[in-house]
Amino acid sequence: MGVKSNLSLIFKYLKLNLLKEMKYKTAFIMQIVGMTINDLFLLIQIIVICSVADNIGGFGQREMFLMISVSAGSYGIANLFFGGIFGFTNKVYNGMLDVYLTQPKHALINIACSSTDVSAIGDIVFAFIALALVNVSWWMYFIVIPVYICGALIIASMYATYSTLSFYIKNGGAVADSTLSALLITDRYPAGIYNLASRIILFTIIPALFYAFVPVEYIFTSFNIYWVLLYIGVTVIWVLIAFISFKLGLKKYNSGSLMGGRL
Repeated sequence: MGVKSNLSLIFKYLKLNLLKEMKYKTAFIMQIVGMTINDLFLLIQIIVICSVADNIGGFGQREMFLMISVSAGSYGIANLFFGGIFGFTNKVYNGMLDVYLTQPKHALINIACSSTDVSAIGDIVFAFIALALVNVSWWMYFIVIPVYICGALIIASMYATYSTLSFYIKNGGAVADSTLSALLITDRYPAGIYNLASRIILFTIIPALFYAFVPVEYIFTSFNIYWVLLYIGVTVIWVLIAFISFKLGLKKYNSGSLMGGRL
């Protein structure tokens, strides 16, 4: 019942956030189109690279398109549904969590869903364009949706986890932002281009390879049920870590004594 209730809350937040953004329809559409076009340059980059090299870390052009699709789709969903989490540290520093802590639903969920990034729709549109360009089978369109969702949960949970450092240190937000930047730079390339130490980091501390490389290698290219289960398990673990980190961090939180309300 709790899961159903939280899912209902997430979609209600999304509806309200989109309705708010759609008041300015031209800006709404331009953000989506602009992000889609911006992402398309990534495909051009891959086409150019693959024209002078047989593969990139063992991946050909098709696999690279799939990996970029997973990366963009996951990041897009994370920002569309959980855009509020990327402003988490400012709320901690300014003592602005009070409003969320007094609401009946879990504060972290309320914070994460409190805002959305409209341009993220462009990322999602681009993700499906990338799939169409490699002419994937029709059934893969149904598989990529849960893959995107798991990737989005990993991204949002990772950022939330590192953002909770803001409860303890002044520059905790910088750590979270740096980690996210590292993830977005490394999630577009296969494990084959990294050395062993880098792979360990990118599968664990900064799970860029895990949410982007693993689905392409072990779900889309060669299906492996053990990796599928591990993929789901790691997603759950990151979500749990985020909630536990938030709960522990709240013990260090100093209220801003702000009076306010949210609709």
